[in-house]
Amino acid sequence: MKLVTYIENFEELEKLIALDCKTPIEIIVGATPLTRYSKTSLEEMLRLTGIAKKNNIDVVLEWDALNQEEKFLNSCDVIDRLPLHEFKAIRVQDPGAVEYIKNKYPWLKIQLILENGNHNLIGLNKWCEYLGEQCERLVLSNELSREMLRGYAKVLKTPIEILVFGRILLFYSPRKLLSPLEKKNIEVKSLEAYGSSEESPHSGFPLIENTHGTFMFNVKDLYLLDHLDELREMGILHTRVDLRFDESFNNYSEAVMNLFSGTVSENELPFKKIHPRPLIKGFYNINKTDVLFTKLKNKRTQRQDVNYIGEIVDVERDVQLALMIKSDMFDRSLIHEIRMITPEGKEKVVQLSWIKSSVGEEVHSAMKNDLVLIPYTNGITVKTQVYLNSKNS
Repeated sequence: MKLVTYIENFEELEKLIALDCKTPIEIIVGATPLTRYSKTSLEEMLRLTGIAKKNNIDVVLEWDALNQEEKFLNSCDVIDRLPLHEFKAIRVQDPGAVEYIKNKYPWLKIQLILENGNHNLIGLNKWCEYLGEQCERLVLSNELSREMLRGYAKVLKTPIEILVFGRILLFYSPRKLLSPLEKKNIEVKSLEAYGSSEESPHSGFPLIENTHGTFMFNVKDLYLLDHLDELREMGILHTRVDLRFDESFNNYSEAVMNLFSGTVSENELPFKKIHPRPLIKGFYNINKTDVLFTKLKNKRTQRQDVNYIGEIVDVERDVQLALMIKSDMFDRSLIHEIRMITPEGKEKVVQLSWIKSSVGEEVHSAMKNDLVLIPYTNGITVKTQVYLNSKNS
């Protein structure tokens, strides 16, 4: 099985060479004009390529930016000035980039990035048919389940690559969405932040803005390193590890190399203990789309009886909960104790020490669709249903 990973600077390349991994390695290099996340200059990228080749490491050029016309033409100009013969292949995502390489450099192998679409065999086979022998590899989406990957690997003649460790991209926009929020009136080439969701209690979504736009990632990272043997058995022999964020390369590179070399087992790896975010298997074990429908029909988030009061629509930790009144009338004199049921089914009974309006004034009654504030209760999330606590409930 071949380990595919990214190299961004000389320190990472030197460490990779020093580790002397026994498994085949392929490194991906990129530069800011061509690559979504890279901060590497063209000059540094070419120097990295030369050093890697001297050490018998396969080097692949990445051109994965999705650009509008002017920037796309600039990228084409950059490609034309590069010594493309120095690279084993080029990774492309934009159909325009695919067409450009196919027509102008038909000898250059293409690793086609299909992570954002083409989930069906007809689409995948059409790409293989269109590119012919120039298509060296298909980089498939992490939204494909184990069963789908197994089936695709049996049918497709072109080798498959998947991500086995790294961030999960949720959202991309070519617009710069973070810089307008900056109070300092200075131009910044790259911004990083964390976001929260207005539709769920989740927070901590990593956000990046750079010259190519704005990217939002899942709060959890993909981790399939404990399935390498299974992937090998399927016939998926190219697995990618993305260590470009959170100082991940320095923290994990040695452990990853040892795992692929077979000198340590997955149980000995430190990822689950020291990784800054939770790790998940994503869609690998099950198609989570089915689970979403179950959540939409969750009876715990729906009105159940006459003692129903309303729904928690916002949570300000350690301060207050925002309660949307869904019953016809809310009378403070009749409600001293409430029962709250979270979407996960946890129940909490609390006494109300105060009730306030949305502007912070204490109230004694509220009408349907009014918003009131009640004291914060630990463990309560958005979509929690609120009831009058009664023996008859």
